[in-house]
Amino acid sequence: MTVRIEFARPDDWHVHLRDDEMLAAVVDHSARWFRKALVMPNLTPPITSAAQAVAYRERILAAVTVDAPHFDPVMSLYLTADLSPAEVTRAWNEGAICSIKFYPAGATTNSDAGGTSLLQFAPVLETMASLGVPLLVHAESTDPALDIFDREAAFLVDEVAPVLERMPELSVTVEHISTSTGIDMVRQFDQAYGSITPHHLTCDRSDILANGLRPELYCKPVINSAEHRKALAAAALSGDPKFFLGTDSAPHPLSAKEARVAKAGIFNAPYALEVVAELFHEHDALDRFEAFVSGNGAARYGVEPSTDRLVMERTEPAVAPVDTLETAAGDVVRLFGVAEAALWSISLL
Repeated sequence: MTVRIEFARPDDWHVHLRDDEMLAAVVDHSARWFRKALVMPNLTPPITSAAQAVAYRERILAAVTVDAPHFDPVMSLYLTADLSPAEVTRAWNEGAICSIKFYPAGATTNSDAGGTSLLQFAPVLETMASLGVPLLVHAESTDPALDIFDREAAFLVDEVAPVLERMPELSVTVEHISTSTGIDMVRQFDQAYGSITPHHLTCDRSDILANGLRPELYCKPVINSAEHRKALAAAALSGDPKFFLGTDSAPHPLSAKEARVAKAGIFNAPYALEVVAELFHEHDALDRFEAFVSGNGAARYGVEPSTDRLVMERTEPAVAPVDTLETAAGDVVRLFGVAEAALWSISLL
């Protein structure tokens, strides 16, 4: 029996589009079905000014080859020691950005320009609070003494909670939540929200380790235990407006993923909607799918949902979907969600 759902064109509130050949290879997969795409600023060098954000957005749009007049990349600045309150004010007032992103230095890909503590940026955070600029947080401790699976919870308790308590006017998104601690913190503070990825919703650490090491599932923060995955899924499935889709789609060539020291990142943009739809279908919650992928994030960032409508249909598996892509430079990237993509089709209503 065919299962059918209709929903507003979704938004992706956390995506890495890279630059140059990789940008050209991956951007169409976001532009095809997503409307807004909140683009991360962790390039080399990082995006730290209004002018850089505008130029990067122009490169993104120039790289799109599919028919996608709906596609709207929205930009973020990287919170570094050199980012001034004046530049934040300029970028916000000019409409060049919709947020500022904090990375703990050394936590993940291209995070070396980040900080060691959120409150070291208090002057910028206070400016953001006064203007209404959302703060995006990669919540992960870099303390080497901490177990890798405990680092999100530790950062949330030690760094994010004090900021939320001290600055109740500062709106914060805890990005790519990977633990129940993140879910609980978002629910505790009125000004906190959370994005959740397809891979954290549907995978746990046994998927990475139990039947042979799968480096394509290595990401930061790491995919955690089954108990944490169930908490994330419950939050997404609940319809709670504080949680929404942010794919954290992050392409790396296989040469970097299947290396002695693997790069962190999962490329899920092509099949993110299919993965999430299958989760909601399995839990008989397709009536709440639209809120998670199209409504909650739009409301969080102060925009109306898209007026475009999409249709997804679930049928018997057809031809196996493509599982890799290749850049013009010859780099191969593996796609996440191939099994779910075989079950679902997407079209414009």
